[in-house]
Amino acid sequence: MRFCGLLLSVLLIILSKSESRRSRGVTYPSSMHRSNNMDSSNNSSEQLGGGAINEKQRTLGNSANSVHEKEESWDPSNKLSHILHSIVGLDRYPNYLSRYDESDIAAIEHALEQTLNDVRQQRKQVLQRRNGIRELVEKYNNALANPSAIYDDSQASSDSNDVLQISSLLQPKSWSQLKDVLSDEAFEIIYASIISLSKSTQQTLPSVEDVIRGKFAVQLDPALLEDWMSQECFDVYSFQLLSKDFCSRLRHTITDLSKLGESSEFCSLLLGRRPIDFDTVGLNWISDMLLHMFILPISRHLFATTEKLLSSEDASNDNNNNTKDFLNWRQGYVAGYSANPQSDRAVTRHRLVPHSDDSEVTLNCCLGEEDFEGDNVQFYGLRGTPNEGKLLGEVERPDVGRAVIHAGRHLHAVSEVTAGNRYALIVWTRSWGMRRLTCPCCHLNRRMDASCICDSRWN
Repeated sequence: MRFCGLLLSVLLIILSKSESRRSRGVTYPSSMHRSNNMDSSNNSSEQLGGGAINEKQRTLGNSANSVHEKEESWDPSNKLSHILHSIVGLDRYPNYLSRYDESDIAAIEHALEQTLNDVRQQRKQVLQRRNGIRELVEKYNNALANPSAIYDDSQASSDSNDVLQISSLLQPKSWSQLKDVLSDEAFEIIYASIISLSKSTQQTLPSVEDVIRGKFAVQLDPALLEDWMSQECFDVYSFQLLSKDFCSRLRHTITDLSKLGESSEFCSLLLGRRPIDFDTVGLNWISDMLLHMFILPISRHLFATTEKLLSSEDASNDNNNNTKDFLNWRQGYVAGYSANPQSDRAVTRHRLVPHSDDSEVTLNCCLGEEDFEGDNVQFYGLRGTPNEGKLLGEVERPDVGRAVIHAGRHLHAVSEVTAGNRYALIVWTRSWGMRRLTCPCCHLNRRMDASCICDSRWN
């Protein structure tokens, strides 16, 4: 649908205001007020401490009468609604711009050119940063093999097309190696489910590689899930997922990379001041593993119909291979919280204000450290429901390796860490199939009907 593509392009006007729109959530401007001035300021991604989402400053309820006339004026460069109206008109009506005078047409053109320039600039910055992180990871791998190599540029790889990996956290190649990554309960459930499915379909046992990459559609036995998972509050579930040893190794790798990122050679990358993305540092297999082994099969049972990811018929049909990838995008990263935020340890926040995620289903796994205090995850209801903004429950100080899974539109916050450091492994997932049928407003509020301007009725 041509309009949907144009609409997504225009939404980059928001993206251009902050890089964090790619990977952070949407703050909730309500009575759940922020607790200090640091959170309400227009934070940059380099700031340490506080609990802000690092988005543009909110102005809800702050408009004064003196600026009312200015707020009423036509300004497609700064008012998202104005440029969206223009894009919808361009898509729907021939010669739409004939309705505007020359200055208004020039304003629309300027707004779109500004967005395109922002996209080009951010693309350039992202590629430069990723190339720098590649060099950092290569130096880190050399240091693991030879501690003196961290200062020896001659040992760095010269082939930028090599698959980036961290040598201390390589992808498991066998089921026994996978057992070292997962908790005992998680491994038993995934292995038993795959063996059962292989026998029922008369297939050979798939390789770990095929399962991680999504070449084998995992189906988890609902009876096993019932014993393994606990409901923390409405639409929020927890379960023991990763082994404590793997959590420790991942945590130490993240802090090692952050320390190296503080050196004069790499400090411009700001690695430890932003959540560390798995794809960027060569740990993409972790995101793929969690998506295909757990998030997809669990979401089929818990979120497929409530989040409009599948029809009721498709969700109950385990043999429908066309729906196995109804969540077809993921981003995994590590975020750090601390009573004493430090960039060289990748712990950048004290807490996190109430917000929702730009995801359909979110997984949040505690990596430790073992002795942190505070940092409860609080849930305030789903957007688009009567309970939106109401505290429904909280997960108190999750155990190391324990994961929480919830809908991305479920408003949630992280309370302040009062002692120690806490690292969280986060995976966001999206459904581009579901999103093609809704505008961003309908998507956030899960309005799924033919009245949306992105639905086929209008296109």
